[in-house]
Amino acid sequence: MKKRLLGLLVVAVMCLLTCGNEPPEDFYEGTPEDDAQIDAILENDFPILLNTTDGFVDTYIPLNIPDVGFVDQDRIFRADSPIVKDHLDSCKLTYMDMDRLYDRWYTKDTSCTVYLIDTFMVESWGHVDLRLIGHYDSLYIGSTGDTNWVLRTVDTIITDTLYSVEDIHGDGRRLIFLEPRRSTTPDIDPETGDTTYAIIEPFEWQLRRISYGSYYYPTRGTDVPTVNRVLIEVPPLVDTILGTNTDTLYTGHVMNRFKHIDSLLEYSGVDSVLVTIEVDDPEVSGACAYYAVCAGDTPTRLQLGAVTTGGRGWLHLNGLTNSEIVNLYFEVVFRDSYYYYNPNQGYFATVWLVPVRIN
Repeated sequence: MKKRLLGLLVVAVMCLLTCGNEPPEDFYEGTPEDDAQIDAILENDFPILLNTTDGFVDTYIPLNIPDVGFVDQDRIFRADSPIVKDHLDSCKLTYMDMDRLYDRWYTKDTSCTVYLIDTFMVESWGHVDLRLIGHYDSLYIGSTGDTNWVLRTVDTIITDTLYSVEDIHGDGRRLIFLEPRRSTTPDIDPETGDTTYAIIEPFEWQLRRISYGSYYYPTRGTDVPTVNRVLIEVPPLVDTILGTNTDTLYTGHVMNRFKHIDSLLEYSGVDSVLVTIEVDDPEVSGACAYYAVCAGDTPTRLQLGAVTTGGRGWLHLNGLTNSEIVNLYFEVVFRDSYYYYNPNQGYFATVWLVPVRIN
């Protein structure tokens, strides 16, 4: 009885506290008309923002990587003997297919975030100018009883007809933020003193901000190269794109943050930009190959020259003009992805997609 009376007392107090208060505002759920208008904006006004596949270039380019050879770590693959390693003199990436999760999320503040979550099916092709077949078929027993497989013989194959192909999958995402047009006349909330601007009805959706795209091969969370930043230079000016930044007041370009559509990186009257891709680990930087792609009507893929922190080189902008938005792609690949034919090591890479405006 006491518990029942206590429960009734709690209910009565809650009723007194909430009596006369307005119910909380419902989340805006969007309508079919909103969906159609947002889709039309993206498909007709900003189709480049929906394109995440124009960075794949199905054309062989020269590949400059160090000579192939056998190293101590190859001993661990003794069970797969003989070990086959390739040296490639050219390579290409061929786009095969993509699965997309296209999702609109409406929120309480009457905005919409469109999620583009893509899973890619790609082929990495390479022309093999040298193949080494190593035979770890001798066992060395040390004085303390330790054992090591010893490389006894190496077969060398040089041919113009050898090609390697690797089926690879990757995934990643980018986000697009929209909100309805609002009145330019401010309203003052009498309770909080906040300044607000009323939404104009009927809704007229506008694209406001976007995120850059981050993609990972074979998938997010695997041991892929970590890119620290990308520098784009029109000397003496330098634009910096950071991987992450937790400073909420930072107004620069960050991969994990939204950027206003009117504040994209912009380049006017130049044919080329100097690109630098930096990773955060000097040991990793020397074990990777670096690429940059300027998409558009005639995309080109460029391998960047090696520097201490990563890769660096001049990227041609393909003569784009007229305030076009074009996607730039920055790719870092572990070189072991090219060397190991058997056992296969897989393709491990990170790709950044950054839209820029060309005048």
